[in-house]
Amino acid sequence: MRRKYLLLIASLSCWSPAARAGADCPVVTRVGVSDLGYTSYREQGRIAGIAIDVAHEMARRTGCKFAFQWYPRQRLFIELEAGRIDMTMGSMRTPERDAYARYLPYAYLQYDLLLTQQDGRQYTSLADYVARGEGRLNVTRGVAYDAGIETQLATLASHGRLEVVNDFETVFGKLALGRAAGTLATPPIYGKYLKDSKLRMTIVPLPESAPRFTGIYLSKQTISPQLHQRYAAALKAMTSEQSVRAIYARYFDDATVKRTFRNGQAPLMTALSAVD
Repeated sequence: MRRKYLLLIASLSCWSPAARAGADCPVVTRVGVSDLGYTSYREQGRIAGIAIDVAHEMARRTGCKFAFQWYPRQRLFIELEAGRIDMTMGSMRTPERDAYARYLPYAYLQYDLLLTQQDGRQYTSLADYVARGEGRLNVTRGVAYDAGIETQLATLASHGRLEVVNDFETVFGKLALGRAAGTLATPPIYGKYLKDSKLRMTIVPLPESAPRFTGIYLSKQTISPQLHQRYAAALKAMTSEQSVRAIYARYFDDATVKRTFRNGQAPLMTALSAVD
């Protein structure tokens, strides 16, 4: 009798929503992440952050298993293009990445200019800083920016006022030591580093940087269109229910969350609904 009961329980569990979803999943989806402040960070041997929380919620909804792998930002997309990982998190969409991966947005990002204000001047934009400032910015290798920002960074580089380093940990370490005048970063990135280091910096919202999607890239080599659609459906439900916004609210005050999502849910829902 007990054996029949156990068999009945096992049979019923196979028809649970999570079990049905998991049946079509790969053995594991290899998720690449890199140093992006509160978006993804390493602490006491574990990987944590907003992107990790988003992935965990996707795993819960789809029944799929995710394994996280840490890389420098530039190498992350080399690994994705080569098919050695299946997914990246916290990614801005670019035409180059679209060639080898499919995109799914889940939130927005926008870059600010952070300055130590050693010259005591006030600036209104990156172009203003490039024209009137004298310091050197440090930025992270492998990060994508708006076209207007890229133009100004090229000018800085031509004047010897730009240094490219491997990660944000290095950037903020140099800022703390007075070896750089400033950087470009989003609130999730600089929010964590400013809190951890007690650095005091001036934050300049950049007119050169419009709110852009941040999201997931899925390898065209290793992730099937069907699994891409499954992950898109999970993100669409999470967006509709404001689950992603709730994850951001674990890390930021209400003003930062409102700024992050001020473009609303509609553009995200439209993009996720357009998945082929």
